[in-house]
Amino acid sequence: MNSAATHADVWVLEQELVLLFRQQDQHWIEEMRLPYSEFIGSAIALSSFSLADTAVYLNVFQNTNTAAFWAEQRWAGVAEHPLRIIDAPVTAFHQQALTELRGMGKKCRIISATKSAQFNHAVQMARLNQHEFKHLKKFIAANKSSTRELQSSLRLYLGLWTQPSGNYQTIRGVTLACTLATFLLMSWHNNQQQPVLDTVRLQQFQHAHQRNSNNAKTVAFGDWLEQLSKFGRSERANLTSLKVSWNEQGEILTIADLERDRKRVPKACTLNNPKQAKCSVGVTLQ
Repeated sequence: MNSAATHADVWVLEQELVLLFRQQDQHWIEEMRLPYSEFIGSAIALSSFSLADTAVYLNVFQNTNTAAFWAEQRWAGVAEHPLRIIDAPVTAFHQQALTELRGMGKKCRIISATKSAQFNHAVQMARLNQHEFKHLKKFIAANKSSTRELQSSLRLYLGLWTQPSGNYQTIRGVTLACTLATFLLMSWHNNQQQPVLDTVRLQQFQHAHQRNSNNAKTVAFGDWLEQLSKFGRSERANLTSLKVSWNEQGEILTIADLERDRKRVPKACTLNNPKQAKCSVGVTLQ
């Protein structure tokens, strides 16, 4: 548990009294004692609570007002040397004080200490219901009987999971049923729709294949070779280099560098200059 700052105000609530502690010479000294009814909402409380380091503890070690216990809940904590459970009943005063302190902007730490001045070394407490308290006792008993700590911890967590209190088991059952129903519905829907989806995909593939087949184009390499032959063959050859490309439409584009000047060029060709011609060959539809 976090210790209070050395210069802080520390308020300890117990038996419907509120005690103020401040540190002097490394010891926590009680400086004030007020009835809770006079403390809550007072200027003293508001002034102290405005300080960030002010700490508030609720000491549940003693409870003389037995008429206002909450039988379904208990404060519980684990003490050492020897290992044991420290517990105390939850009272209506506890709930009232926690609510009112929260409304004043302060979170209260729950402790169990034989003396209020020992708040820094007290056992920290948590509120448990009967089911949780029963499993905590089993957990401590297993540790005290030399059972391995890991094994006893696993049994504690497993017990709290498999045997929850209140409506948790019902909620888990409903959640599991909804999850299973959703999985079965999705599986059924998938099985029903899969043949339909397969048919749709097959039709889409067939249409795409047919469309591509109807629009298929063959590059006219034969016409291209014939076009180049008109620049001369054998001794009359007039080509020194070619730059060839074709586009998605199947059209062949050629840049022909010539050895000798020409004034006339084959069909579908134009002269860039006397020694260079630009030619194109169209596509052939299938």
